[in-house]
Amino acid sequence: MRLKCLLFCVIVVCLVLSGVPAFADTSVPIQNASFETTSSVLSPVPWNYGPIPGWTITGSDGSWQPSSASYNLPLPDGSTIAWSNGGTISQTLTGISLQPNSTYTLIVAVGHRLEGYQTDYNIQLEAGSTVLATVTGSNWPITQGSFMDVVLKYSTGSTVTPGDLGIVLGSSGPQGNFDNVRLTEHVPEPSSLSLMVVGLAFAGLFSRFLRS
Repeated sequence: MRLKCLLFCVIVVCLVLSGVPAFADTSVPIQNASFETTSSVLSPVPWNYGPIPGWTITGSDGSWQPSSASYNLPLPDGSTIAWSNGGTISQTLTGISLQPNSTYTLIVAVGHRLEGYQTDYNIQLEAGSTVLATVTGSNWPITQGSFMDVVLKYSTGSTVTPGDLGIVLGSSGPQGNFDNVRLTEHVPEPSSLSLMVVGLAFAGLFSRFLRS
């Protein structure tokens, strides 16, 4: 009888815990994440040689509204993308810092023009002046005329690197094209952790009850 009671309670606890996510995903706000806001009127000339509002550029960088001659439309998000000719496009997320025991996922759409333009890209996540994680690659494997999501992940422990988070997009050659920059924070939900503790404690009490 005691064994049946314990099994029933364990099943109930497992059902409760399975219905509650252990983690919560939060979208981290990024200014002008798809480069739709420009510093000058792009039409009739679709090129903007910077600056890019919300971003800091070094070298020859800007934004652009490509036509179907350069990319298969629609673009990943909106009608404007950023371009880099060997420079960097960066943004400091003021007031947003790392949280302990969390995972950060940075996703950036990287493009490869129909006309070619092979170049290497470099994407970084920073905290203050510290580089947390980097992903590099070539746009050449990306199907010409399209974009591919490049994913960078970084996980923290109980202690974190201080400083505001920062995003850096760069290229080593002509026409490094970027769009739709996204950053999410994956943090433990306090309510879920509490339920897990309660469930384990509940099972422990019944285990002691069986042994008595």
